Amino acid sequence: MISDDITLDKLIHDIDQQIDLLNAIAADNPILSEQLRLLNESRELLLSQALEMNRLSELIDPDILDERLTIIEHQVDGSE
Repeated sequence: MISDDITLDKLIHDIDQQIDLLNAIAADNPILSEQLRLLNESRELLLSQALEMNRLSELIDPDILDERLTIIEHQVDGSE
């Protein structure tokens, strides 16, 4: 999970850099302004999805999860 967090952090950092750059040059350019809007929206969606995944992972009881895994999932997990 740590590597997933690092990857998400890097992605958010990259988006923040793009947002900063577009804020500096967008001015009245409608194409750049739209790109800026999309980047801001993407950033917010990524953060909300990460929060939701964390919330859901806290709700999962590992004992119940193991009971509900199918035979195929057990075989896949065992072969890795």
